[in-house]
Amino acid sequence: MPTVEWNRKTWGKTHSWERSGDEWAFMAAHCRQPYEAWKGSLVDTLLAPGAGRGTALEIGPGHGRWTEHLLAHSPKVWIVDVNESCLDRCRERFADRPELNVHHTPGFSMDPVPDSSVDFVWSFDVFVHLDPDVITGYLGEVSRVMAPGASAVVHHAGKPDWTLRLSPLTRRAGRPGRVAQRWLSQHRWRDDGNRSDVSPGAFAAWARDAGLTVVGQRTSWGPEDQYTVDKYRDCVTELRKPE
Repeated sequence: MPTVEWNRKTWGKTHSWERSGDEWAFMAAHCRQPYEAWKGSLVDTLLAPGAGRGTALEIGPGHGRWTEHLLAHSPKVWIVDVNESCLDRCRERFADRPELNVHHTPGFSMDPVPDSSVDFVWSFDVFVHLDPDVITGYLGEVSRVMAPGASAVVHHAGKPDWTLRLSPLTRRAGRPGRVAQRWLSQHRWRDDGNRSDVSPGAFAAWARDAGLTVVGQRTSWGPEDQYTVDKYRDCVTELRKPE
């Protein structure tokens, strides 16, 4: 599974960021929707309502694909990333936005963010690449910084639990086993999107252990559920901090 070092190298050194993250249009293409409509609906449905509540925090901003929308709706925004190069790009891109606060984390700690100070947490295309121990670490920090009644939206891997329970067997089968595992867990013969071995149920349990309430989990949105994160069988979980 992707490690912190893998994420640091991939997004800090290898990826070209030719469109500041908007080059990732494959999810929209998979559900046969225009990328701008897919992204705009995601912002309107899940990002803007939360960001408008007050202080927002984004985990893994990359080059600011979603940060620009958080800044458009929230009076104060924190961004946290393991890659200093990504944060440098955001500092440059949003240099005229004094409401932006930046923190470089070695793993998942968010020490500079005060306790109970954040009204909305957002993370998209990040947790899909995180190991369970990093996810649980982040969820603990998210719970710490969220104010009572605050909300969060997190996009993460959504492999079915039963397929993950088969992984010890499929690993022993070598390459054929890996192919079979990919098909079972994601309905894909090739290209697993570097998704972590995480299920919706496991993520929800970890969130509850961190003291958060799971409001809902979804794979689609829009008036006809026409926009999805189905390409790699992902999931979006909505959380709330109890009051």
